[in-house]
Amino acid sequence: MTASPDRGTCLPPSNFLLCRSKAGGFSMSELVIVISIIGVLSTITVGSFHQFLGGAKDAVAAERQERLNHALYRFAQHNYELLFNSMDGSTADEMVILRTLQYRDTDMDRAKIGSPYMDPRYNPVSSSSTAQHRLRWNGKLYELLKPGQTGTGLLMNFDGSDFTTAFVFPPNFQMAGR
Repeated sequence: MTASPDRGTCLPPSNFLLCRSKAGGFSMSELVIVISIIGVLSTITVGSFHQFLGGAKDAVAAERQERLNHALYRFAQHNYELLFNSMDGSTADEMVILRTLQYRDTDMDRAKIGSPYMDPRYNPVSSSSTAQHRLRWNGKLYELLKPGQTGTGLLMNFDGSDFTTAFVFPPNFQMAGR
């Protein structure tokens, strides 16, 4: 074995390419290979993440639709079935039905049993963007409009910004239906 004061200990002279200095470290080619592998793995991971995120949004939107339709069902069990024909392309119908499900009369003698049927803090806005999930009233139930489908409905926000302070009902509020 040979020793060199500036390069450390090396293997026999015939294998001089396997020498390492005492300082250690990585060569430029090793760093390029590792960074390339990390780039390929991150590309695969990010692509998969977007696919799973889209599926998760569909599941959350379907759950919100089911929650609204379940509130309609409970309302109908205690009161009457809400058959409210869709009148126009705006979300006025959706909001009237939603506010009916959220309303609880302050007079306990007139309050509907089990009300409110939907969380009064749910305050969505309307949207007709085909790039977003929306909930549309079809005259009997809420239906889910996924991205790519046309129509106006209640916008689904997945960041929780549609749950704010409870809606304040005017004193002369009239519920939908009979």
